[in-house]
Amino acid sequence: MSESIPVRASGATAITLTRLLRRRRPGAAEALSIADPARVRRVLVIKPHDQFGDFVLATPALHALRERFAAARIVLVTREFLAPLARRVPGVDQVIVLPRVRGPRALATLAASLGALAAPRPDLAFVLNSVSRSRTADALAVLSRARLVVGRSRVGAGGLPPDLPADPFAAARVRPGRDSVYDLDLGFAPTSAHQVARILDLVRWCAPPSSATPGLALSEPERAAAWRAFEQAFHDVPVPSPRIGFHPGAANPLKRWPLESFVELGVALGAEGPGAGATRWVFDSPRERGRGAALCAGLEARGARATLLPAGGIEWFAALCSHLDLLVCNDSGVMHIAAALGVPTLSFHSLGRPREWAPASDRAVALWAPADIAALPVSAALEAARGLLATSPVRVLTTG
Repeated sequence: MSESIPVRASGATAITLTRLLRRRRPGAAEALSIADPARVRRVLVIKPHDQFGDFVLATPALHALRERFAAARIVLVTREFLAPLARRVPGVDQVIVLPRVRGPRALATLAASLGALAAPRPDLAFVLNSVSRSRTADALAVLSRARLVVGRSRVGAGGLPPDLPADPFAAARVRPGRDSVYDLDLGFAPTSAHQVARILDLVRWCAPPSSATPGLALSEPERAAAWRAFEQAFHDVPVPSPRIGFHPGAANPLKRWPLESFVELGVALGAEGPGAGATRWVFDSPRERGRGAALCAGLEARGARATLLPAGGIEWFAALCSHLDLLVCNDSGVMHIAAALGVPTLSFHSLGRPREWAPASDRAVALWAPADIAALPVSAALEAARGLLATSPVRVLTTG
């Protein structure tokens, strides 16, 4: 069942800036010449949406740009909320963080950030739109005065329309149109069911991807500090394996598998099979505080030991998560972070279709109940979790 993906217009600010700056706007036919790797010195990528998962799904596009433009400086623009992840994307040379304007000092920081956009002038600017169009991103792309601005005006999630051309770039060259900001306005390819593929459609015309797997990189000191937290929780005795993490939160209540189901799964996993003797690690969340503690209490009441990991920065979650043998979670940003770190994931879905949003990996299982997430049976989750534990190597950290 396909859905209509609407064309979204840019905001008035971006349109006004386009006119005031009088930037020469190349046609789509010039795009390949401008994107010649021998000539490109600076690539600007703009991704300001405050969503962890959406950001992580854009990392394959950043990797493709890094591979293609090996000699260029790649600059990534994002918000404070996403900065910890942005700084852990391999191949990005500079991260420009847009601060929240809370006073004169923040205004000065914002001015400095805006000044860094166009110094030196980018050859290419990519606005990595996926499910929505950002007016802030459009304005930044115009302010950068990039020689070529690439983006997408037809945005959205769900099934793809039936009228998509096989090659979005070829279609843009034949019938270029004239978006208010984007010199090259690219749609979706008809085969791009997953959101990773849809974001890659914005760069593959000039940077064919070698992989569609999201990736983040942590430093060894970060991982060692997180491992120390595991050891301290066990009073410096060896931490048993496997290590299973549970993250029961999700911003939307409709995307939360019931706590009692998490409890039943956690008890059963540690009792027998590949998860026997597992240590259980429960993550609290800044936005759903108390849900992690409730899960811990439920497990303890059933005689299943669990350790609560207090809510912290997303970089701390990533470092802790990197040591897990399995993360059990709802359809949320933490699922994508775990998958990008190579951690097997079992996730529960209701609103978003797994074929579009779930990790596309043989080390990930997504269970989907579109009508009601509570309908997902614990038995199916238990079977999936045991299968992942049986086929995934146990993670070991060696220090010293």
